[in-house]
Amino acid sequence: MAKVTPKIAIIGSGFSGMCMAIQLQKAGLTDFTIYEKADTVGGTWRDNTYPGVACDVPSHLYSYSFEPNPNWAKTYSSGGEIQSYLEHCADKYALREKITFGATLVSARYDGGWHLTFADGTVEVVDFLISGTGSLHVPAYPSIAGLDQFAGTAFHSTRWQHGHNLEGRDVAVIGSAASALQLIPEIVDKVKSLTVFQRTPNWVMPRQDPDYSEGRKLLFGKFDWLRKLHRLHIYLTYEMRFPLFRNSKLLQRYSQNQAHKHLEEQVADAALRAKLTPDYPIGCKRILASNVYFPALQRGNVTVVTDGIVGADAEGLTDTAGTHHAVDTIIHATGFKPFSLLEGMEIVGKDGLQMADYFAHGGVRAHKTVSVPGFPNFAFLTGPNSGLGHNSAILMIEAQVDYIIGCIKLMAGKSTLSIDVKATAANQYDQHVQTGLEGSVWHAGCKSWYVGADGRNHTLWPGSTLRYRREMRVVDVDDFVFE
Repeated sequence: MAKVTPKIAIIGSGFSGMCMAIQLQKAGLTDFTIYEKADTVGGTWRDNTYPGVACDVPSHLYSYSFEPNPNWAKTYSSGGEIQSYLEHCADKYALREKITFGATLVSARYDGGWHLTFADGTVEVVDFLISGTGSLHVPAYPSIAGLDQFAGTAFHSTRWQHGHNLEGRDVAVIGSAASALQLIPEIVDKVKSLTVFQRTPNWVMPRQDPDYSEGRKLLFGKFDWLRKLHRLHIYLTYEMRFPLFRNSKLLQRYSQNQAHKHLEEQVADAALRAKLTPDYPIGCKRILASNVYFPALQRGNVTVVTDGIVGADAEGLTDTAGTHHAVDTIIHATGFKPFSLLEGMEIVGKDGLQMADYFAHGGVRAHKTVSVPGFPNFAFLTGPNSGLGHNSAILMIEAQVDYIIGCIKLMAGKSTLSIDVKATAANQYDQHVQTGLEGSVWHAGCKSWYVGADGRNHTLWPGSTLRYRREMRVVDVDDFVFE
C-alpha cells in the first residue's frame, strides 16, 4: 500500500520549485526535499546578475498570487529586487531547512521509486520526482572557429564577471536580443569601444516603466483590494495581447506601427534604421521593450555589425565581410540552449525507457505540459509547451503546481504506488496542442528558439492563460494508470 504522504523530491529552487514546495506544505504533503545545485535559492534571478538585468513582465504580475509584495519599486522589477523577493519567500515559508544545496542531479531511475544520483555520489530514493529546473538555464555559446585562441576575456552574460573592469575596454557583444538590449545601455558609456554583432533585428516597443510612489506603496499595503485590482488590470491588459499571436491583422498592424514609430523617433540615421528593422511578423520572436537601447547604439563609440562572425584569433573577431574587429573583451549575449530540460541529467523510466529517447522519437512533449508516459510519479514544472509570449509565467506555474498536487492526492487516495499517464491520453493532448499552434505567428517562418530542429514548437502554449488554467483545474482519472 502506498504511503499516505509520499516522499517527494523537487529539483531546483527557482520560482517553480519554491512554488511547488510552498503549496505542498499547504496541502499537508510535508515529506519533501528541494535539491538545489547552487548555494542559495533564486534560479534565473540568482544566476543572471549582468548590468541592467530586469523582468519584462510587470512586477505585480510576476510574483506569486498568494504572496503579494506591495512595495515593488517600479513597474518592471530589476533582477536584484526579484531575487530579494525569492529570498523573502524562502525565509517566510521556512524552505531553507527543506533544501539540500550544492546538489546537482545527474541521473534518476525509476524502479518502483525514483533512485536519484547526484554529482557528489550521493544517492537518494523518493516516491515522486518533480523537475523545477526550468527550460532555459544552460548558457548557449556560439560556435566560432578559433575562439579558444582569444587572448582577452570572454564570458556569457549569465556568468557575468563582475571583477572584470570594462572601463576603457574594447568590447564585443555577440547577440542583440533580450539580455543584450538590457546590458548594452549599462556599459556603453564605460567602454572605449563597443562592437555589437547582430544576427537578427528584434521588434522593440517603448517601455512604460514608472516608479511606484511611496504613497501608492502604502495604499497597496493598506488596501489589499486595491493591489488586487491593480494586478487584475495588468493581467487583463497583457491577456488582451493574445490575439496578436493568433495573427490578428488589426493587432499585428497596430503593434508593428508602434514599433516602427518607436524606431523612427529614436534612430535618425536611415542606414542604421534599416539594420534594426525586422523582416518577420511581430511576435514570431520574443517582443522586446526599451527606451534606452536604440540611443545606446548611436553613441560615437558603437559599431553595429550585421555580418556573421567567421572566426576569432588572439586579438578579436573577423566577420563574413573580411573585417577584423580588434577587441579585448567578448560578451556572449547569446541566450540559452533551447529547452534544456534534460541537460546534464539522465532520466530513465519504466523498462529502461530514457526520456531523451522518448523526446527524440516524436518530439519534446508532455501531457498537460506536466506528465510523460512511461515515467510514473514524475512531473515537469514549466515543461513542454507551457511557455508564454504574452503574459506571466507565474500564472502557468501556479496552475501546474495545483495539477501536480491533484495527481499526488489522487495516487494516495487510491492507495496505489504510482500514477502514470496513458500514452493515448498524452498523444491526444499533444495533437491538441500542435493543432492549436497551427496558424499562429510562431509558425510564420522566422527562426527562433521556440521551434526545434524538427519543426515542432515545443515551447509555447497555443491558447490563453484562461484556457490553460481551466484545462489544468481538474485531474482526469481516466488519463492515468495506477499500480
